[in-house]
Amino acid sequence: MQYNVTVSDLACEQYDKFLNYISHTLLSPQAADSLMRDFDTTIDILEEQAESFGYCKSERLRNQGFHKIHFRQHRYLFVYRIKRDSVIVEGMYHELQDYENSIG
Repeated sequence: MQYNVTVSDLACEQYDKFLNYISHTLLSPQAADSLMRDFDTTIDILEEQAESFGYCKSERLRNQGFHKIHFRQHRYLFVYRIKRDSVIVEGMYHELQDYENSIG
């Protein structure tokens, strides 16, 4: 099934913060570029296979319909919901973040 993927304002802000940190604090524009490519690849995967990925481990988030997908080459993940033929990326998190408790 083909899904229309939308990235929420929150997820865009989180993405920008990660890129800014990598580019300006770590001074690694190559790493930021690599993350951007992995971000786009993950969006492409969601467009084709969003239903293939499991729900979040938290029962509370599962009950709200939250799924997660890990990036292929980086330690980040998307938390998203599926609504008919749409996928809404609700947040982008580093895998070490306690994302399950930060989602309302």
